Amino acid sequence: MLFGRGVESGKDQRYRVLIESSAPTRVDLAGGTIDIWPLYLFHPGAATVNFATSLRASCQIKTRDDGRIVLESRDRKVAFETELAAIEDLVREERLELISKLVHFFKPTTGFHLIANSLAPAGAGLGGSSALAIACIGALNRLVGNRYD
Repeated sequence: MLFGRGVESGKDQRYRVLIESSAPTRVDLAGGTIDIWPLYLFHPGAATVNFATSLRASCQIKTRDDGRIVLESRDRKVAFETELAAIEDLVREERLELISKLVHFFKPTTGFHLIANSLAPAGAGLGGSSALAIACIGALNRLVGNRYD
């Protein structure tokens, strides 16, 4: 689910656009990552057995009128702020490392507040970080004008 819509101005900050994205977690019963290129090339006829769960990861982005970037993880209870001018520093950021690297890759040109949340417990082996990456990639791509199809 990915869409954008206008949001009413808040008391302290003005949000212009809201983007929301989510992705289900996936459990691999057999075959692991054999379905990913190029691994399947080395295992002809191999099968992967997996299923999606109702434990979703989500990403919400609210644009801001200033040049601030706020990255927040609700499930990990971690948040920090930086500025667009310091976006290159995110490649080395250790707090919310996955999200920081994704923001660095997309290099948005507007301030925003990104809120990530995963219902899959961290380290449970349910693919929570992969689902979170997909949700954040979808939202960040929308933020930068759908550069990638």
